[in-house]
Amino acid sequence: MDASRVPLAFRAQIDGRCQLQRINPRLKGTEAKNNDAYIWAQQWLQGASQKPPKFSPEVKTHEYQITWRFITNSGQDESIILPVIAGTGCPFYPGSSMKGAFRRACRQKFPQRLLRYCGGEVSNNGQRETQPGILRFHGAYPSNSNWSNESLVDLVHPQQEWQIEGQANHSAFFMMSLFKPKLRFGISCQDSLSDQEWDEIWQIWETALGYGIGSRVSAGYGHIAKHEASQLLKVMLKGEGLIPQRVDGSTEFRPNMFKAVLRGHTLRLLGGVTDAATAQAITKKLWGGFAGRNGAIVGELGIAFSYNPDDLEIYKGQVPPYFLERGQLDILALNVPDETRRRNLRNVIIYLMKFSMMLGGFGKSWRRASHYKFYSDTDYRRDIGCHWEFLGRTQGLYEPMRNLADVKEYFRKLHGHIQNWVTKVEGKQLNAQGANWREAWHPDRVQVWARFDDDREAISEALDWFHGEFAGNPRIKGSHLTGKLGIIGRLWQRMYPWYIKKPDGRLVQRGFIEFVTVFPDPNPNSRDQKMQQDFLRFLAERSNFDRVW
Repeated sequence: MDASRVPLAFRAQIDGRCQLQRINPRLKGTEAKNNDAYIWAQQWLQGASQKPPKFSPEVKTHEYQITWRFITNSGQDESIILPVIAGTGCPFYPGSSMKGAFRRACRQKFPQRLLRYCGGEVSNNGQRETQPGILRFHGAYPSNSNWSNESLVDLVHPQQEWQIEGQANHSAFFMMSLFKPKLRFGISCQDSLSDQEWDEIWQIWETALGYGIGSRVSAGYGHIAKHEASQLLKVMLKGEGLIPQRVDGSTEFRPNMFKAVLRGHTLRLLGGVTDAATAQAITKKLWGGFAGRNGAIVGELGIAFSYNPDDLEIYKGQVPPYFLERGQLDILALNVPDETRRRNLRNVIIYLMKFSMMLGGFGKSWRRASHYKFYSDTDYRRDIGCHWEFLGRTQGLYEPMRNLADVKEYFRKLHGHIQNWVTKVEGKQLNAQGANWREAWHPDRVQVWARFDDDREAISEALDWFHGEFAGNPRIKGSHLTGKLGIIGRLWQRMYPWYIKKPDGRLVQRGFIEFVTVFPDPNPNSRDQKMQQDFLRFLAERSNFDRVW
């Protein structure tokens, strides 16, 4: 038999047979579809029925729209996440998983109904017996064939060790997920139930959906638009930046970028006040992660992001920019029944959101402010960076500043809050040295410089330095200080909306505060050490910036 005729779904994940998770860097653009993952997906679609299965008439059904991607991990192969697939080739969400999610939500919302709906152990004359519940959970299928498009091939690219800790290696991997499917869920009961009780059952299921279903829910997968039970903080945002691109060159707005930034800043801030092991342990407790032989850690926090597609505009270009007029970021408590813990987590996430908006950003090229919006060279053809703003009531998250003293006081308080978080909330020890990471938020490892600009149409000063000379000194563009392809730089730059508080309590935007954050290279023998010292001297002596941290 010719082994090449065997579909990839039936081949072993070894060299020469099938390598679904591996990305071949030599395959660019449309040629990227010669990667095994794309071939696997194409073969799957060719053999799958385009008509979703139908539930029998006695099964009650409801449809729900997933706002982004959805993953069900079949566990078929350890090296790649593959979906659960029915005999017809159609993907589905297993009834057993549905029952587990329903049980957790029922225990929270209607605990007195848990035994009736889901069953459990009961005592009968001193003997423990299992009592079945009255409900049968049939899982879910896509309600139409829209799932069977070319967006099945997904990507995961962990970069924490590379960007924050300064380690050299990082890799991206393929996985499979459904893009914005509409799912039809089925529940049946042998008993005759009233419409009121069925409404209660679906209300419980909607609560379960509010926590997310499937895999990677903390990163925005498997969510609907409602999150009443799990929502810690609702943040309304507008933003612009560079649209992420898939391996084959197509574009996709990916909400998991919000978790990536918030998780990264969690680690940076903790690394400034405690040792590396403690910082990593607390971060994994909050956001999830892997614990070696102990397997995966389910985090307490997650994100979900929703927006109207009409509010997203994507422009053509070598690196296409996007402009999002309005979106809703929900920070979720996924595994936190204790109300005191929820309040503490909400306080923590507010610190993280403020920090992210003030000094960082979200998405590709987040270390720079949007060149499209703030760069002085209007003929510059390639957009870089991003810019995000709070909207509506969420504008209350802006930190009002009157002068440099207020900025310095904010960073002093932030450092104190992180210390209190470690000691009083998590019950861990501080470490004066912090973690020995490239981007640990330690006073000895980071400098923050700021200037005020009362023009609401302000132009950045720092962006000019990254593309030319500053005050006669050598160019810093392309150095290890600014970074380049394959090298993470040591500078962040941000245009933060400058708000002041009026006597009546209103927040009014006056202009922008431009921040430049520097993580100096401590190695005296590094190739750019002289350039780094020249730049820091320029900031201190000849620039319009003042050091605030």
